[in-house]
Amino acid sequence: MSNDRKISVAIATYNRAHIIPETLGCILGQAYPPSEIVIVDDGSSDGTREAIEAVSKDIVYIKIENCGPGTALKKAIERCSNEWIALCDDDDRWRPEHLSRRVRLLDAYPEVDYTFSNFSSFGPDSRPNYDAFADIPPGWMKSFPKPDADGFQDLGHDLLGPFLRNNPVFPTSTCFSRELYERCGGIDPQFSRLGCWDAHLTWRFVLHGRVACDHRITVETRRHGGSFSRKKSRVYTQRAEMLRQAWRDGWIPPKYGSDIEQAIVDSNIEAAQWAWNEKDHRYFREIASKSSIRTFPRALQLRLIYSWLMSLSPRA
Repeated sequence: MSNDRKISVAIATYNRAHIIPETLGCILGQAYPPSEIVIVDDGSSDGTREAIEAVSKDIVYIKIENCGPGTALKKAIERCSNEWIALCDDDDRWRPEHLSRRVRLLDAYPEVDYTFSNFSSFGPDSRPNYDAFADIPPGWMKSFPKPDADGFQDLGHDLLGPFLRNNPVFPTSTCFSRELYERCGGIDPQFSRLGCWDAHLTWRFVLHGRVACDHRITVETRRHGGSFSRKKSRVYTQRAEMLRQAWRDGWIPPKYGSDIEQAIVDSNIEAAQWAWNEKDHRYFREIASKSSIRTFPRALQLRLIYSWLMSLSPRA
């Protein structure tokens, strides 16, 4: 394993004084330590700076006016000084081998410039023994070359189509080259406050980079009521609009037109399904009114009819 590969860690934070010391402890406890940690504080009011400085005085800390997690992370990434940059959410945990395995992956596949790993979860809203890759639709991973003996898998390049159909990436598990970040356009701040803003960055990465993943769980994501993107119906509605805007912005090649159209349909279906699960019937009907009902599965169409009938009741 190379010992000269320098990795920066970029973190955006907001009012996590009570949690971020645990996250930083996991980063500083890596078997392969990062060369630099850069944190951009998105206008916290809870003593976040003091909590960070109590952990280490060597962490680069920058505070800005509140502008959303996407913009804060953009500033953190662009402040990093090394060629390789790893992301970590301010409330998540890395297992001790996270970075050492990432370096081994990059040594094994030197043409790769975008990587992610499998992850689990913890916290009050987590699923016991959660394995994110186990939730990937059957056949998706099989469309790529098989993982090697270490569990590393070179997925290839120009992968926007597959990643629109299924996105197994969580930001805390990613590591990428600075050159790729700059080449693909990086984080677009217009989506900074959306619950799904990070998907836009993933689409750019997998379109322009060579992608590989680690099947071993090296990351644990915190699941709790304060998560930024907890209302799924809104997240999927925002995803559909973000896809439309990305297409209008012109950076997606024309060959992906049908993939974008299908991804918008799928996002609207997911939004409607989640609105139903959340018992938000008004929002459920609002989503349906802006969609082609014929694209909805039969079961969802029947639920929509029921919801409309209920809306005619004086109690609705």
